[in-house]
Amino acid sequence: MEHVYTVHTKIIQDKTYYFVKKILALPEYKGLAEVVVGYGMHTDLEKACSIAGIVDVESIKLLLHEQKESEKPKKVIEKRTIQISDTVNRWLAERGAEVLN
Repeated sequence: MEHVYTVHTKIIQDKTYYFVKKILALPEYKGLAEVVVGYGMHTDLEKACSIAGIVDVESIKLLLHEQKESEKPKKVIEKRTIQISDTVNRWLAERGAEVLN
């Protein structure tokens, strides 16, 4: 059993909000889904971690480092265009929204 932590940011009304998840993973059981056991959102990363139930100082430091790394500009390696066939487009137009909802 292990806990996995993730952090994402979103700017809302000119303020940066941190979205933190505490996820329970059981890698010893193949095919078992991970479960979100804590979730926090706040303008302060430490407060968001506290709301999510993350109290380990080292984990919070790792999340902060991960967030700073993700804010660095990324270089686009390859851009691909995918062609969608007319049959698929027709299906999406006629029945897609009904089926997907």
